Amino acid sequence: MELLMEFPYGGVIQRPEFIYGTHSVGSIKMPLGVIGSPMETVLQHAKLLTQAPLVGPLFTSPVNLTAVWKVTVRAETDPVFSPGIVDVHGILRYSQQKPR
Repeated sequence: MELLMEFPYGGVIQRPEFIYGTHSVGSIKMPLGVIGSPMETVLQHAKLLTQAPLVGPLFTSPVNLTAVWKVTVRAETDPVFSPGIVDVHGILRYSQQKPR
């Protein structure tokens, strides 16, 4: 909320929980999509579980890195993109829409 007060006329804050893609540590590549992709598929349909007290955030859907960068680029280049906070469900929704 402090960021929104600091930049009242614009800016997008993305709030993904777990971002998956291929992560490199030195010369070792860790394919996080092996875990993240199936979890995303299952947890996208479990929105009600995310509202459970205390344990709800554990059921938040992972997000592909590609979806995060698509929303980042769209927020930067699309003049009608609304400023504010974009949660996991918003990231998934905006990343699937065609840019205007």
